[in-house]
Amino acid sequence: MMLTEIYIKNYLMLPETRLSFREGLTVISGETGAGKSILVGSISLIFGDNQAGVEAYDKSQPIYLEASFLPPDNASLSELLSLSGVMPDEEVILAREISTVGKSTYYLGGRKVGASLMKELKPLMIDFHHQRDQQRLLNPGYQLELLDAFANATSTREQFSLLYRSIRDDLSRLKEMKASYDTQNQLRELYQFQYEELEAARLEVGEDIALQKEYELMSNVQEIDQLTKLTKHGLFEAENSVYDQISGFASQLKRFTSLSTNLQEVGLCLSQAMEALQEAASQIDTIEASLSADPDRLNAINARLDAINSLLHKHKVRSIEELIELFQQRASQLADLGDMAAAISELESKLEKDYINLKSTADQLSDIRLSACPSLKEQLELSIQKLCIPNGSFEIRIDKKSNDEKILSEYIMAVSESGNDSVQYLFSANPGFELKPLVAVASGGELSRILLAIKQVLGNKISRKLMILDEIDAGIGGKTATSVAEFIGTLAGRHQILCITHLAQIAAHADNHIAIGKEKIGEHSQVKMTVLDDKQRLNEIARMLSGSISTTALEHAKELINKTYKED
Repeated sequence: MMLTEIYIKNYLMLPETRLSFREGLTVISGETGAGKSILVGSISLIFGDNQAGVEAYDKSQPIYLEASFLPPDNASLSELLSLSGVMPDEEVILAREISTVGKSTYYLGGRKVGASLMKELKPLMIDFHHQRDQQRLLNPGYQLELLDAFANATSTREQFSLLYRSIRDDLSRLKEMKASYDTQNQLRELYQFQYEELEAARLEVGEDIALQKEYELMSNVQEIDQLTKLTKHGLFEAENSVYDQISGFASQLKRFTSLSTNLQEVGLCLSQAMEALQEAASQIDTIEASLSADPDRLNAINARLDAINSLLHKHKVRSIEELIELFQQRASQLADLGDMAAAISELESKLEKDYINLKSTADQLSDIRLSACPSLKEQLELSIQKLCIPNGSFEIRIDKKSNDEKILSEYIMAVSESGNDSVQYLFSANPGFELKPLVAVASGGELSRILLAIKQVLGNKISRKLMILDEIDAGIGGKTATSVAEFIGTLAGRHQILCITHLAQIAAHADNHIAIGKEKIGEHSQVKMTVLDDKQRLNEIARMLSGSISTTALEHAKELINKTYKED
Protein backbone atom coordinates (compact mmCIF):
# COMPACT_ATOMS: atom_id res chain seq x y z
CA MET A 1 0.00 0.00 0.00
CA MET A 2 1.64 3.23 -1.15
CA LEU A 3 0.47 6.86 -1.07
CA THR A 4 0.88 8.34 -4.56
CA GLU A 5 -0.73 11.76 -4.25
CA ILE A 6 -2.44 14.08 -1.81
CA TYR A 7 -4.62 17.07 -2.67
CA ILE A 8 -5.42 19.73 -0.06
CA LYS A 9 -7.75 22.64 -0.67
CA ASN A 10 -8.74 25.45 1.69
CA TYR A 11 -7.31 23.86 4.85
CA LEU A 12 -5.75 26.06 7.55
CA MET A 13 -3.09 28.27 5.88
CA LEU A 14 -3.04 26.26 2.67
CA PRO A 15 -5.32 27.56 -0.12
CA GLU A 16 -4.54 24.65 -2.46
CA THR A 17 -1.75 22.17 -3.19
CA ARG A 18 -1.21 18.82 -4.86
CA LEU A 19 1.79 16.65 -3.96
CA SER A 20 3.04 13.40 -5.47
CA PHE A 21 4.91 10.73 -3.49
CA ARG A 22 7.32 7.90 -4.24
CA GLU A 23 8.37 4.74 -2.45
CA GLY A 24 10.81 4.81 0.43
CA LEU A 25 11.33 7.63 2.91
CA THR A 26 9.70 11.03 2.41
CA VAL A 27 11.00 13.63 4.86
CA ILE A 28 8.98 16.73 5.78
CA SER A 29 11.02 19.53 7.30
CA GLY A 30 10.68 23.21 8.05
CA GLU A 31 11.07 25.86 10.69
CA THR A 32 9.12 25.52 13.92
CA GLY A 33 5.57 26.76 13.32
CA ALA A 34 5.89 26.50 9.54
CA GLY A 35 2.95 24.16 9.28
CA LYS A 36 4.63 20.75 8.97
CA SER A 37 1.68 19.07 10.69
CA ILE A 38 -0.80 20.18 7.98
CA LEU A 39 0.16 17.31 5.69
CA VAL A 40 -0.09 14.65 8.37
CA GLY A 41 -3.21 16.28 9.82
CA SER A 42 -4.88 16.13 6.41
CA ILE A 43 -4.28 12.38 6.18
CA SER A 44 -5.66 11.89 9.68
CA LEU A 45 -8.78 13.86 8.82
CA ILE A 46 -9.37 11.84 5.64
CA PHE A 47 -9.39 8.68 7.74
CA GLY A 48 -12.08 10.00 10.07
CA ASP A 49 -10.11 11.61 12.88
CA ASN A 50 -11.73 14.58 14.59
CA GLN A 51 -9.12 17.18 15.47
CA ALA A 52 -9.36 20.44 17.33
CA GLY A 53 -8.67 23.61 15.42
CA VAL A 54 -9.84 22.47 11.98
CA GLU A 55 -10.30 25.73 10.12
CA ALA A 56 -10.80 26.78 6.50
CA TYR A 57 -8.45 29.23 4.79
CA ASP A 58 -11.51 30.84 3.19
CA LYS A 59 -14.35 30.41 5.67
CA SER A 60 -16.94 30.90 2.93
CA GLN A 61 -15.77 27.73 1.15
CA PRO A 62 -15.61 24.06 2.23
CA ILE A 63 -12.40 22.19 3.06
CA TYR A 64 -11.55 19.36 0.65
CA LEU A 65 -8.88 16.71 1.34
CA GLU A 66 -8.03 13.78 -0.94
CA ALA A 67 -5.43 10.98 -0.84
CA SER A 68 -4.67 8.47 -3.60
CA PHE A 69 -3.08 5.05 -3.03
CA LEU A 70 -1.85 2.28 -5.30
CA PRO A 71 -4.05 -0.85 -5.47
CA PRO A 72 -3.64 -2.87 -2.25
CA ASP A 73 -1.51 -5.99 -1.85
CA ASN A 74 -3.13 -6.86 1.49
CA ALA A 75 -5.80 -9.58 1.40
CA SER A 76 -7.78 -8.17 4.34
CA LEU A 77 -7.72 -4.67 2.84
CA SER A 78 -8.66 -5.96 -0.62
CA GLU A 79 -11.62 -7.83 0.83
CA LEU A 80 -12.89 -4.78 2.73
CA LEU A 81 -12.48 -2.54 -0.32
CA SER A 82 -14.26 -5.07 -2.56
CA LEU A 83 -17.19 -5.16 -0.15
CA SER A 84 -17.23 -1.35 -0.41
CA GLY A 85 -17.35 -1.37 -4.21
CA VAL A 86 -13.64 -0.84 -5.02
CA MET A 87 -12.16 -3.43 -7.39
CA PRO A 88 -8.88 -5.08 -6.20
CA ASP A 89 -6.84 -3.65 -9.11
CA GLU A 90 -8.21 -0.09 -8.83
CA GLU A 91 -6.40 2.95 -7.45
CA VAL A 92 -7.81 3.73 -3.99
CA ILE A 93 -8.97 7.33 -3.68
CA LEU A 94 -10.25 8.54 -0.32
CA ALA A 95 -11.57 12.02 0.37
CA ARG A 96 -13.30 14.15 2.97
CA GLU A 97 -15.17 17.40 2.50
CA ILE A 98 -15.94 19.62 5.50
CA SER A 99 -18.71 22.13 4.83
CA THR A 100 -18.76 25.71 6.05
CA VAL A 101 -20.98 24.61 8.96
CA GLY A 102 -18.64 21.76 9.92
CA LYS A 103 -20.54 18.84 8.39
CA SER A 104 -18.28 16.12 6.94
CA THR A 105 -18.88 14.00 3.84
CA TYR A 106 -16.57 11.05 3.09
CA TYR A 107 -15.83 9.54 -0.31
CA LEU A 108 -14.28 6.24 -1.38
CA GLY A 109 -13.67 5.93 -5.10
CA GLY A 110 -16.00 8.86 -5.69
CA ARG A 111 -18.89 7.28 -3.77
CA LYS A 112 -20.19 8.59 -0.46
CA VAL A 113 -19.37 6.37 2.52
CA GLY A 114 -19.61 6.63 6.29
CA ALA A 115 -16.89 7.75 8.67
CA SER A 116 -16.94 4.28 10.25
CA LEU A 117 -15.62 2.72 7.02
CA MET A 118 -12.76 5.24 6.85
CA LYS A 119 -11.84 4.40 10.44
CA GLU A 120 -11.96 0.69 9.60
CA LEU A 121 -9.65 1.24 6.61
CA LYS A 122 -7.14 3.31 8.61
CA PRO A 123 -5.25 0.53 10.46
CA LEU A 124 -5.06 -1.52 7.26
CA MET A 125 -3.57 1.32 5.19
CA ILE A 126 -1.52 3.53 7.51
CA ASP A 127 0.52 3.20 10.68
CA PHE A 128 0.86 6.39 12.73
CA HIS A 129 3.78 6.72 15.10
CA HIS A 130 3.50 9.64 17.47
CA GLN A 131 3.30 10.38 21.17
CA ARG A 132 -0.07 8.65 21.49
CA ASP A 133 1.54 5.47 20.10
CA GLN A 134 4.24 5.73 22.74
CA GLN A 135 1.57 5.84 25.43
CA ARG A 136 -0.21 2.95 23.73
CA LEU A 137 2.98 0.92 24.09
CA LEU A 138 2.40 1.02 27.85
CA ASN A 139 -0.92 -0.82 27.38
CA PRO A 140 -0.62 -4.57 28.06
CA GLY A 141 -3.20 -5.28 25.35
CA TYR A 142 -1.08 -3.52 22.72
CA GLN A 143 2.03 -5.30 23.98
CA LEU A 144 0.24 -8.61 23.44
CA GLU A 145 -0.79 -7.56 19.90
CA LEU A 146 2.86 -6.86 19.08
CA LEU A 147 3.95 -10.24 20.44
CA ASP A 148 1.26 -12.00 18.40
CA ALA A 149 2.30 -10.17 15.23
CA PHE A 150 5.90 -11.27 15.77
CA ALA A 151 4.88 -14.86 16.61
CA ASN A 152 2.59 -15.19 13.56
CA ALA A 153 -0.15 -16.00 16.06
CA THR A 154 -2.79 -13.77 14.47
CA SER A 155 -4.82 -16.60 12.89
CA THR A 156 -4.80 -18.68 16.09
CA ARG A 157 -5.75 -15.59 18.10
CA GLU A 158 -8.61 -14.85 15.69
CA GLN A 159 -9.76 -18.48 15.98
CA PHE A 160 -9.81 -18.12 19.78
CA SER A 161 -11.55 -14.74 19.53
CA LEU A 162 -14.32 -16.09 17.28
CA LEU A 163 -14.90 -19.07 19.58
CA TYR A 164 -14.77 -16.83 22.66
CA ARG A 165 -17.40 -14.45 21.25
CA SER A 166 -19.57 -17.38 20.18
CA ILE A 167 -19.44 -18.93 23.67
CA ARG A 168 -20.10 -15.57 25.31
CA ASP A 169 -23.15 -15.04 23.10
CA ASP A 170 -24.35 -18.61 23.69
CA LEU A 171 -24.03 -18.20 27.47
CA SER A 172 -26.13 -15.04 27.28
CA ARG A 173 -28.70 -16.83 25.11
CA LEU A 174 -28.73 -19.83 27.48
CA LYS A 175 -29.39 -17.55 30.42
CA GLU A 176 -32.33 -15.95 28.62
CA MET A 177 -33.70 -19.34 27.55
CA LYS A 178 -33.50 -20.72 31.09
CA ALA A 179 -35.18 -17.64 32.54
CA SER A 180 -37.98 -17.92 29.98
CA TYR A 181 -38.26 -21.66 30.58
CA ASP A 182 -38.46 -21.21 34.36
CA THR A 183 -41.18 -18.59 33.97
CA GLN A 184 -43.19 -20.75 31.58
CA ASN A 185 -42.53 -23.94 33.51
CA GLN A 186 -44.22 -22.47 36.59
CA LEU A 187 -47.43 -22.50 34.55
CA ARG A 188 -46.85 -25.98 33.14
CA GLU A 189 -49.22 -27.66 35.67
CA LEU A 190 -52.00 -25.19 34.85
CA TYR A 191 -51.38 -25.57 31.11
CA GLN A 192 -51.41 -29.36 31.42
CA PHE A 193 -54.65 -29.40 33.43
CA GLN A 194 -56.40 -27.06 31.00
CA TYR A 195 -55.14 -29.04 28.02
CA GLU A 196 -56.36 -32.36 29.45
CA GLU A 197 -59.69 -30.86 30.50
CA LEU A 198 -60.35 -29.43 27.04
CA GLU A 199 -59.04 -32.57 25.33
CA ALA A 200 -61.48 -34.70 27.38
CA ALA A 201 -64.35 -32.37 26.43
CA ARG A 202 -63.81 -33.20 22.72
CA LEU A 203 -65.51 -30.02 21.60
CA GLU A 204 -66.73 -29.51 18.07
CA VAL A 205 -67.44 -26.23 16.34
CA GLY A 206 -71.21 -25.41 16.39
CA GLU A 207 -71.94 -28.28 18.77
CA ASP A 208 -73.62 -26.08 21.38
CA ILE A 209 -75.94 -24.50 18.81
CA ALA A 210 -77.00 -27.91 17.44
CA LEU A 211 -77.59 -29.30 20.93
CA GLN A 212 -79.64 -26.28 21.93
CA LYS A 213 -81.90 -26.76 18.92
CA GLU A 214 -82.26 -30.45 19.65
CA TYR A 215 -83.05 -29.69 23.29
CA GLU A 216 -85.75 -27.19 22.35
CA LEU A 217 -87.18 -29.62 19.78
CA MET A 218 -87.43 -32.44 22.33
CA SER A 219 -88.88 -30.09 24.94
CA ASN A 220 -91.79 -29.25 22.56
CA VAL A 221 -92.36 -32.75 21.12
CA GLN A 222 -95.99 -33.11 22.29
CA GLU A 223 -97.09 -29.75 20.90
CA ILE A 224 -95.27 -30.43 17.62
CA ASP A 225 -96.86 -33.90 17.38
CA GLN A 226 -100.34 -32.50 17.85
CA LEU A 227 -99.68 -29.76 15.30
CA THR A 228 -98.38 -32.19 12.63
CA LYS A 229 -101.38 -34.48 13.08
CA LEU A 230 -103.80 -31.55 12.85
CA THR A 231 -101.98 -30.26 9.77
CA LYS A 232 -102.04 -33.65 8.05
CA HIS A 233 -105.70 -34.10 8.84
CA GLY A 234 -106.67 -30.67 7.50
CA LEU A 235 -104.62 -31.05 4.33
CA PHE A 236 -105.58 -34.62 3.38
CA GLU A 237 -107.87 -36.53 5.72
CA ALA A 238 -110.77 -34.15 6.52
CA GLU A 239 -113.89 -34.08 4.41
CA ASN A 240 -113.42 -31.55 1.63
CA SER A 241 -109.68 -31.31 2.60
CA VAL A 242 -107.37 -28.66 1.17
CA TYR A 243 -105.84 -31.20 -1.18
CA ASP A 244 -109.28 -32.34 -2.43
CA GLN A 245 -110.38 -28.76 -3.06
CA ILE A 246 -107.22 -27.90 -5.06
CA SER A 247 -107.51 -31.15 -6.98
CA GLY A 248 -111.16 -30.35 -7.87
CA PHE A 249 -110.32 -26.85 -9.04
CA ALA A 250 -107.49 -28.20 -11.14
CA SER A 251 -109.78 -30.78 -12.83
CA GLN A 252 -112.44 -28.20 -13.71
CA LEU A 253 -109.86 -25.74 -15.02
CA LYS A 254 -108.26 -28.39 -17.21
CA ARG A 255 -111.10 -28.13 -19.76
CA PHE A 256 -110.18 -24.52 -20.57
CA THR A 257 -106.37 -24.47 -20.41
CA SER A 258 -106.08 -24.84 -24.17
CA LEU A 259 -107.92 -21.58 -24.63
CA SER A 260 -105.49 -19.31 -22.78
CA THR A 261 -101.85 -19.36 -21.71
CA ASN A 262 -102.87 -17.62 -18.48
CA LEU A 263 -105.26 -20.49 -17.72
CA GLN A 264 -102.39 -22.89 -18.45
CA GLU A 265 -100.21 -21.07 -15.92
CA VAL A 266 -102.96 -21.29 -13.29
CA GLY A 267 -103.34 -25.00 -13.94
CA LEU A 268 -99.60 -25.51 -13.62
CA CYS A 269 -99.49 -23.61 -10.31
CA LEU A 270 -102.33 -25.76 -8.92
CA SER A 271 -100.48 -28.93 -9.97
CA GLN A 272 -97.33 -27.68 -8.23
CA ALA A 273 -99.34 -26.83 -5.12
CA MET A 274 -100.66 -30.41 -5.01
CA GLU A 275 -97.06 -31.76 -5.32
CA ALA A 276 -95.90 -29.41 -2.55
CA LEU A 277 -98.72 -30.63 -0.28
CA GLN A 278 -97.68 -34.23 -0.94
CA GLU A 279 -94.05 -33.36 -0.07
CA ALA A 280 -95.26 -31.67 3.10
CA ALA A 281 -97.17 -34.80 4.01
CA SER A 282 -94.03 -36.87 3.49
CA GLN A 283 -91.99 -34.57 5.74
CA ILE A 284 -94.73 -34.72 8.38
CA ASP A 285 -94.48 -38.53 8.33
CA THR A 286 -90.68 -38.23 8.81
CA ILE A 287 -91.14 -35.81 11.70
CA GLU A 288 -93.69 -38.04 13.39
CA ALA A 289 -91.36 -41.03 13.04
CA SER A 290 -88.42 -39.13 14.52
CA LEU A 291 -90.17 -37.32 17.34
CA SER A 292 -89.06 -38.68 20.67
CA ALA A 293 -89.53 -37.57 24.22
CA ASP A 294 -86.69 -39.80 25.51
CA PRO A 295 -85.90 -38.34 28.96
CA ASP A 296 -82.43 -39.91 29.00
CA ARG A 297 -81.47 -38.13 25.78
CA LEU A 298 -82.93 -34.90 27.09
CA ASN A 299 -80.88 -35.24 30.28
CA ALA A 300 -77.76 -36.03 28.29
CA ILE A 301 -78.21 -32.94 26.12
CA ASN A 302 -78.82 -30.81 29.18
CA ALA A 303 -75.70 -32.16 30.88
CA ARG A 304 -73.55 -31.57 27.79
CA LEU A 305 -74.82 -27.99 27.46
CA ASP A 306 -74.14 -27.38 31.15
CA ALA A 307 -70.59 -28.72 30.71
CA ILE A 308 -69.97 -26.48 27.70
CA ASN A 309 -71.40 -23.41 29.48
CA SER A 310 -69.26 -24.20 32.52
CA LEU A 311 -66.10 -24.27 30.36
CA LEU A 312 -67.11 -21.02 28.67
CA HIS A 313 -67.61 -19.33 32.01
CA LYS A 314 -64.47 -20.85 33.56
CA HIS A 315 -62.15 -19.72 30.77
CA LYS A 316 -63.91 -16.40 30.23
CA VAL A 317 -64.65 -16.96 26.54
CA ARG A 318 -67.80 -16.60 24.48
CA SER A 319 -67.86 -19.58 22.14
CA ILE A 320 -66.72 -23.12 21.51
CA GLU A 321 -64.43 -21.72 18.78
CA GLU A 322 -62.57 -19.72 21.44
CA LEU A 323 -62.38 -22.81 23.70
CA ILE A 324 -60.88 -24.82 20.84
CA GLU A 325 -58.41 -21.98 20.16
CA LEU A 326 -57.41 -22.04 23.85
CA PHE A 327 -56.94 -25.82 23.65
CA GLN A 328 -54.65 -25.42 20.63
CA GLN A 329 -52.74 -22.64 22.40
CA ARG A 330 -52.13 -24.81 25.46
CA ALA A 331 -51.02 -27.70 23.25
CA SER A 332 -48.55 -25.38 21.51
CA GLN A 333 -47.25 -23.98 24.81
CA LEU A 334 -46.68 -27.45 26.22
CA ALA A 335 -44.89 -28.43 23.01
CA ASP A 336 -42.79 -25.26 23.19
CA LEU A 337 -41.77 -26.09 26.74
CA GLY A 338 -40.64 -29.49 25.56
CA ASP A 339 -38.80 -27.94 22.61
CA MET A 340 -37.21 -25.34 24.86
CA ALA A 341 -36.01 -28.00 27.29
CA ALA A 342 -34.48 -29.90 24.36
CA ALA A 343 -32.92 -26.69 22.98
CA ILE A 344 -31.44 -25.88 26.39
CA SER A 345 -29.97 -29.36 26.65
CA GLU A 346 -28.58 -29.11 23.10
CA LEU A 347 -27.03 -25.68 23.77
CA GLU A 348 -25.47 -26.92 27.00
CA SER A 349 -23.91 -29.84 25.12
CA LYS A 350 -22.58 -27.45 22.46
CA LEU A 351 -21.08 -25.21 25.13
CA GLU A 352 -19.34 -28.15 26.75
CA LYS A 353 -17.69 -29.06 23.43
CA ASP A 354 -16.86 -25.43 22.64
CA TYR A 355 -15.30 -25.00 26.09
CA ILE A 356 -12.96 -27.91 25.42
CA ASN A 357 -12.03 -26.39 22.04
CA LEU A 358 -11.59 -22.95 23.58
CA LYS A 359 -9.17 -24.20 26.22
CA SER A 360 -7.29 -26.21 23.60
CA THR A 361 -6.99 -23.15 21.34
CA ALA A 362 -5.91 -21.03 24.32
CA ASP A 363 -3.16 -23.55 25.09
CA GLN A 364 -2.00 -23.51 21.45
CA LEU A 365 -1.93 -19.72 21.50
CA SER A 366 0.03 -19.70 24.77
CA ASP A 367 2.58 -22.18 23.38
CA ILE A 368 3.09 -20.06 20.25
CA ARG A 369 3.62 -16.95 22.37
CA LEU A 370 5.99 -18.64 24.79
CA SER A 371 8.03 -20.04 21.91
CA ALA A 372 8.34 -16.61 20.30
CA CYS A 373 9.25 -14.68 23.47
CA PRO A 374 13.00 -15.51 23.60
CA SER A 375 13.54 -14.53 19.95
CA LEU A 376 11.52 -11.29 20.28
CA LYS A 377 13.37 -10.40 23.48
CA GLU A 378 16.73 -11.02 21.81
CA GLN A 379 15.92 -9.00 18.67
CA LEU A 380 14.41 -6.12 20.64
CA GLU A 381 17.37 -5.93 22.98
CA LEU A 382 19.73 -5.85 20.00
CA SER A 383 17.69 -3.15 18.24
CA ILE A 384 17.33 -1.05 21.40
CA GLN A 385 21.07 -1.24 22.01
CA LYS A 386 21.71 -0.07 18.43
CA LEU A 387 19.45 2.90 19.15
CA CYS A 388 21.96 4.22 21.69
CA ILE A 389 20.61 2.48 24.75
CA PRO A 390 23.76 0.31 24.92
CA ASN A 391 22.93 -1.38 28.21
CA GLY A 392 19.23 -1.74 27.56
CA SER A 393 17.73 -4.98 28.80
CA PHE A 394 14.33 -6.29 27.83
CA GLU A 395 12.10 -9.08 29.04
CA ILE A 396 8.63 -10.32 28.18
CA ARG A 397 6.61 -11.82 31.01
CA ILE A 398 3.53 -13.94 30.27
CA ASP A 399 1.05 -15.01 32.94
CA LYS A 400 -2.14 -17.06 32.79
CA LYS A 401 -5.39 -15.25 33.48
CA SER A 402 -7.28 -18.41 34.48
CA ASN A 403 -6.77 -22.07 35.21
CA ASP A 404 -8.58 -24.96 33.54
CA GLU A 405 -10.39 -26.01 36.71
CA LYS A 406 -12.85 -23.14 36.51
CA ILE A 407 -16.34 -23.68 35.19
CA LEU A 408 -17.10 -22.21 31.79
CA SER A 409 -18.84 -19.01 32.97
CA GLU A 410 -15.97 -18.22 35.36
CA TYR A 411 -13.37 -18.99 32.68
CA ILE A 412 -15.05 -16.66 30.17
CA MET A 413 -15.14 -13.88 32.78
CA ALA A 414 -11.43 -14.36 33.54
CA VAL A 415 -10.04 -14.51 29.99
CA SER A 416 -10.60 -12.12 27.07
CA GLU A 417 -10.87 -12.22 23.29
CA SER A 418 -7.06 -12.18 23.09
CA GLY A 419 -6.70 -15.48 24.96
CA ASN A 420 -5.76 -16.75 28.40
CA ASP A 421 -2.51 -14.80 28.63
CA SER A 422 -1.56 -11.44 30.07
CA VAL A 423 1.73 -9.95 28.93
CA GLN A 424 4.03 -7.34 30.36
CA TYR A 425 7.11 -5.79 28.79
CA LEU A 426 9.90 -5.15 31.29
CA PHE A 427 12.83 -2.81 30.65
CA SER A 428 15.97 -1.47 32.19
CA ALA A 429 18.20 1.13 30.52
CA ASN A 430 21.12 0.64 32.91
CA PRO A 431 23.07 -2.41 34.13
CA GLY A 432 22.53 -3.51 37.69
CA PHE A 433 18.99 -2.14 37.82
CA GLU A 434 15.97 -4.36 38.16
CA LEU A 435 13.82 -4.88 35.09
CA LYS A 436 10.51 -3.09 35.63
CA PRO A 437 7.36 -2.45 33.57
CA LEU A 438 7.84 0.14 30.82
CA VAL A 439 5.39 2.51 32.47
CA ALA A 440 7.61 2.65 35.56
CA VAL A 441 11.05 3.12 34.01
CA ALA A 442 11.01 4.30 30.38
CA SER A 443 11.33 8.00 29.53
CA GLY A 444 9.56 9.57 26.56
CA GLY A 445 12.69 9.39 24.41
CA GLU A 446 13.32 5.79 25.39
CA LEU A 447 9.72 4.85 24.64
CA SER A 448 10.05 6.40 21.21
CA ARG A 449 13.15 4.38 20.45
CA ILE A 450 11.66 1.17 21.88
CA LEU A 451 8.60 1.63 19.68
CA LEU A 452 10.83 2.25 16.67
CA ALA A 453 12.79 -0.88 17.51
CA ILE A 454 9.55 -2.86 17.68
CA LYS A 455 8.44 -1.54 14.29
CA GLN A 456 11.83 -2.46 12.83
CA VAL A 457 11.69 -5.99 14.27
CA LEU A 458 8.10 -6.43 13.07
CA GLY A 459 8.74 -4.73 9.72
CA ASN A 460 8.72 -7.97 7.73
CA LYS A 461 5.87 -9.49 9.75
CA ILE A 462 3.19 -6.96 8.86
CA SER A 463 1.69 -6.02 5.51
CA ARG A 464 3.10 -3.00 3.69
CA LYS A 465 1.57 0.26 4.87
CA LEU A 466 2.16 3.97 4.80
CA MET A 467 4.06 4.67 8.03
CA ILE A 468 3.79 8.20 9.40
CA LEU A 469 6.48 9.18 11.90
CA ASP A 470 5.42 12.42 13.55
CA GLU A 471 8.22 14.07 15.57
CA ILE A 472 9.72 10.67 16.45
CA ASP A 473 13.08 12.38 16.88
CA ALA A 474 11.94 14.78 19.63
CA GLY A 475 14.61 15.17 22.30
CA ILE A 476 17.38 13.22 20.59
CA GLY A 477 20.60 14.22 18.83
CA GLY A 478 24.17 13.21 18.18
CA LYS A 479 24.94 9.53 17.91
CA THR A 480 21.37 8.61 18.89
CA ALA A 481 20.04 10.67 16.00
CA THR A 482 22.35 8.83 13.61
CA SER A 483 21.15 5.46 14.92
CA VAL A 484 17.48 6.48 14.64
CA ALA A 485 18.10 7.73 11.10
CA GLU A 486 19.68 4.42 10.10
CA PHE A 487 16.76 2.52 11.58
CA ILE A 488 14.22 4.63 9.71
CA GLY A 489 16.20 4.21 6.49
CA THR A 490 16.17 0.42 6.94
CA LEU A 491 12.44 0.42 7.69
CA ALA A 492 11.80 2.45 4.52
CA GLY A 493 13.12 -0.46 2.50
CA ARG A 494 9.97 -2.36 3.39
CA HIS A 495 7.34 0.35 4.04
CA GLN A 496 6.67 3.77 2.55
CA ILE A 497 7.46 6.28 5.32
CA LEU A 498 6.33 9.88 5.78
CA CYS A 499 8.52 11.44 8.48
CA ILE A 500 8.22 14.90 10.03
CA THR A 501 11.67 15.69 11.40
CA HIS A 502 14.07 18.43 12.44
CA LEU A 503 17.10 16.11 12.29
CA ALA A 504 19.48 16.42 9.35
CA GLN A 505 20.64 12.84 9.92
CA ILE A 506 17.16 11.54 9.08
CA ALA A 507 16.73 13.96 6.18
CA ALA A 508 19.98 12.65 4.69
CA HIS A 509 18.34 9.23 4.30
CA ALA A 510 15.32 10.63 2.42
CA ASP A 511 14.30 9.37 -0.99
CA ASN A 512 11.97 12.37 -1.27
CA HIS A 513 12.19 15.63 0.67
CA ILE A 514 9.38 18.16 1.14
CA ALA A 515 10.14 21.53 2.72
CA ILE A 516 7.39 23.47 4.46
CA GLY A 517 7.58 27.22 4.62
CA LYS A 518 5.29 30.09 5.55
CA GLU A 519 4.89 33.36 3.71
CA LYS A 520 2.59 36.36 4.02
CA ILE A 521 0.46 37.24 1.00
CA GLY A 522 -1.64 40.33 1.53
CA GLU A 523 -3.43 40.03 4.84
CA HIS A 524 -3.04 36.26 5.04
CA SER A 525 -0.24 33.89 5.93
CA GLN A 526 0.10 30.93 3.58
CA VAL A 527 1.95 27.64 3.83
CA LYS A 528 4.04 26.59 0.87
CA MET A 529 5.04 22.96 0.31
CA THR A 530 7.98 22.35 -2.03
CA VAL A 531 9.32 19.02 -3.29
CA LEU A 532 13.07 19.68 -3.22
CA ASP A 533 15.54 18.94 -5.96
CA ASP A 534 19.10 17.93 -5.08
CA LYS A 535 20.39 21.49 -4.68
CA GLN A 536 17.39 22.62 -2.64
CA ARG A 537 17.71 19.51 -0.49
CA LEU A 538 21.37 20.24 0.21
CA ASN A 539 20.45 23.76 1.30
CA GLU A 540 17.62 22.50 3.53
CA ILE A 541 19.86 19.95 5.26
CA ALA A 542 22.47 22.67 5.78
CA ARG A 543 19.80 24.83 7.40
CA MET A 544 18.72 21.90 9.61
CA LEU A 545 22.34 21.41 10.72
CA SER A 546 23.24 24.99 11.62
CA GLY A 547 20.19 27.19 11.18
CA SER A 548 21.76 28.96 8.20
CA ILE A 549 23.08 28.10 4.74
CA SER A 550 26.73 28.91 5.25
CA THR A 551 29.63 27.42 3.33
CA THR A 552 30.57 25.32 6.33
CA ALA A 553 27.00 24.10 6.77
CA LEU A 554 26.77 23.18 3.08
CA GLU A 555 30.01 21.22 3.27
CA HIS A 556 28.76 19.43 6.37
CA ALA A 557 25.43 18.67 4.67
CA LYS A 558 27.20 17.33 1.57
CA GLU A 559 29.42 15.13 3.74
CA LEU A 560 26.39 13.81 5.64
CA ILE A 561 24.52 12.97 2.43
CA ASN A 562 27.54 11.25 0.84
CA LYS A 563 28.19 9.25 4.00
CA THR A 564 24.54 8.14 4.13
CA TYR A 565 24.56 7.02 0.49
CA LYS A 566 27.75 5.00 1.06
CA GLU A 567 26.20 3.28 4.10
CA ASP A 568 22.98 2.56 2.21
